[in-house]
Amino acid sequence: MRYSDSMARSAEHLRAALPLMTQQRAALHPASYAVWYEFVSGINPALNQSLNAKTAGGQTLDEAQTWALYREHVCELDPATGERISAGLSQVLEGMAASAAEAGQQSARFDQSLTSWVERLLDNPPQQAQAQVLQELLSGTREIRGALSHLQQRLDSSQEEINSLREDVRRARGEALLDALTGLANRRAFDLQMQKCIEAPHADRDRAPCLVLGDIDFFKRVNDSYGHAFGDQVLRAVAQTLKGVAGTGGGSPSTASTADANEANAALPARIGGEEFALLLPNGELQKAQQMAETMRASVAASRIRRGTTAGEIERVTISIGVTQMAKGETADSFYARADRALYASKRTGRNCVTVLAA
Repeated sequence: MRYSDSMARSAEHLRAALPLMTQQRAALHPASYAVWYEFVSGINPALNQSLNAKTAGGQTLDEAQTWALYREHVCELDPATGERISAGLSQVLEGMAASAAEAGQQSARFDQSLTSWVERLLDNPPQQAQAQVLQELLSGTREIRGALSHLQQRLDSSQEEINSLREDVRRARGEALLDALTGLANRRAFDLQMQKCIEAPHADRDRAPCLVLGDIDFFKRVNDSYGHAFGDQVLRAVAQTLKGVAGTGGGSPSTASTADANEANAALPARIGGEEFALLLPNGELQKAQQMAETMRASVAASRIRRGTTAGEIERVTISIGVTQMAKGETADSFYARADRALYASKRTGRNCVTVLAA
């Protein structure tokens, strides 16, 4: 469930969100409310960071910016998929309503006919007339049985369509949490799992969540020297290394990474920025996280990536990494910021190394 606030808590968010909404240049529509509701509730750190940047210095959001924030940080389905699923569901509901209406009309006709047959039989008609009434009753019974059978078939068909739409929603939600280039979880999936880590109880300090942040060294130079297509190839190669370190394997890009991350102890490998990657260990050990980071660093440094079909190898690609562990009662922003400081400490001390910062 995306929202779990109580009635009182959600009312507080409403009172806090409305004044902020009215200060913007965007209309007061549901998408705008969703953006500001998540902002004031604090459940979406990535949205808050982006929104704060866009409203710094007293700037206000226009319609396009509001919808961009909604699509990037709030909406779980892309607009085209959402419209297709909505249209499909509307068609199913219309079909079920029509079937129910038709069944109701046939049932009403049968009820009227049954009343008439009973009245005719109570009048004690001649034997020949009784036989005719019974024949009509038998025919009417067969007719209503056929109508009910047809209705059941249509309901079964509607159920199959609903199941298909449910699968479409599940698949689309998974894809919405997936980085299309690398097959890793995207920033949105990472933020959602981070929030779960923050909310989960961690009685054992040594088993608190750990975060590994990695950034490819001199990636801009790779793009400038060899082109963005090759840069994408480098990103995919690093992602495969991260998958292997996380224990998710190098299978085909799917929703497996994000689905596995729903398990309490599953590591979540994610691409959270252009050339920045993360490994979130919900139930980790700092020493183990450091070992995994070092394995990833060494694997990337030892790899050689070819440009297309050419035989020549490029200069070595390396990655700088920061590692930390969550402190008791810590916020997601503080946890992430410390891992980010550890990462940039690795950058400052020569790159291609791992820095650990304790809480």
